[in-house]
Amino acid sequence: IFLTQSKPGYGPALGLDALSGPWKLPVLALGGVDGENAAACLEAGAAGVAVMGEAMRAASPKDFMAGLLAHLPERLAGRSGLVP
Repeated sequence: IFLTQSKPGYGPALGLDALSGPWKLPVLALGGVDGENAAACLEAGAAGVAVMGEAMRAASPKDFMAGLLAHLPERLAGRSGLVP
């Protein structure tokens, strides 16, 4: 969805608009997704996100992911089925 340094050469980033297409299957947002843009991906239509690089670089990946997951419900209030 976004440019990422971990996988150069895979073509241009598709951007958030690609997540709102007329997809018949759930679409996951991958590539350059981080704590700052994960909620935007979900708001744009992604069924889920993969936040890899930022989590792996964190001093405590467990704490980083706990913080990210705790923050997402605030951003997605009223959107059923995404966050328990």
